[in-house]
Amino acid sequence: MEKYSKWRDPGTGIQPFLPIVPPRSVSPIFVALLGPCSLVHAIARTILLGVIAALHVILVDGLCLVFTPVPSIYRLVSSGFTALTCRLALGIMGYWWITTDIYSPKRGKNGVSQISKVSPKKGDLIITNWTSYVDVLYLAFRHNPTFLLPIFSTASSSTAPTAKTGRHTGTGSASINLSSSSAQPDLIGYEPIPLFALLGRTGSLPPTYDLPPTTKYYKNLREARRKEGRPVVLFPEGTTSNGRAILRFADGVLDGSDFTGGEDGQVWIKYFRHSPPTAFASSTTCPIPTPLNHLLFSLLYTPTPIPSRSLHVRTLHPSASPSSPSFLPSEILHNAPGGLDSAAKDPKAVWREAIGVVLAETGRIRRTKGMGWVEKASFLDYSGNKRR
Repeated sequence: MEKYSKWRDPGTGIQPFLPIVPPRSVSPIFVALLGPCSLVHAIARTILLGVIAALHVILVDGLCLVFTPVPSIYRLVSSGFTALTCRLALGIMGYWWITTDIYSPKRGKNGVSQISKVSPKKGDLIITNWTSYVDVLYLAFRHNPTFLLPIFSTASSSTAPTAKTGRHTGTGSASINLSSSSAQPDLIGYEPIPLFALLGRTGSLPPTYDLPPTTKYYKNLREARRKEGRPVVLFPEGTTSNGRAILRFADGVLDGSDFTGGEDGQVWIKYFRHSPPTAFASSTTCPIPTPLNHLLFSLLYTPTPIPSRSLHVRTLHPSASPSSPSFLPSEILHNAPGGLDSAAKDPKAVWREAIGVVLAETGRIRRTKGMGWVEKASFLDYSGNKRR
């Protein structure tokens, strides 16, 4: 859409914040005739999801509390119940089969042929992209992790007043001024977000505070990995995109000190790729902070009684992950176009840039170096959908 052209990444030409529109290859009259069936299916699936959500609360937040005096048994039982309820929810949404594979930049006997059968465990860090609440459900189903979001200080932001342009001045959208791109707030740390809260935050901006929060948070990833009794998942983008590219990681996230402390845990790189939308199945990606509306009117509202959607999860081979002794950020950036230039501006960004490169390579997708969560905040302001 032309009026959002200012939120097109200058390096790739991608607009990562716009919802993906399905193709119009079917007559609108035919789609309208299928409307009653779609409504019935949506209501039925909504009721089933509500029952599963209630079951999750009863089992995980209720029954499992009996085992809290024995942490190992509590983690085992809660992980089992979480896997059950999340997999049922994914099935109702149409994800009957989820494909996974291991990616390795190496070749031959030291490459993809050596498939790792080790799964994330306590003390491990999972770094992944974020496009939908479906990603969160899959991670909860497979690993029952602690989800982390970066949090920022609004008091440290030096954002200049946004100039009135576009619709405010009558000059058109081409005159929108993205002054926010050079004024990112300082990182405070990482905040654990419960499963249901994170599902509701899909599409929203990362949390910001005038003062350090009084609730639980970690100043760095090393502390989170050491204190949490489960694997830790970090969404370094801080918010969702439409899946066409990886957003620019926020400054301060994935600092080199998070990976140079000699932790024994593994760092995992995962990428989620969803099937493109069709005339009868809207896109699963949810870049706008309206996850409930998206769930009801895009994911569940389908004309077929048994929808089928695809999700492909790619995992970087542990031998090439950031926790591997052979992982050299400077070498990765040297081989990436413009990698050393971006890291030279901020020496602390070497690890962050290198991880962004390997995440993009794992997903075989491009990065939007000019579009991050700060730019998305201005986009949501303009489109009237801002939510924190």
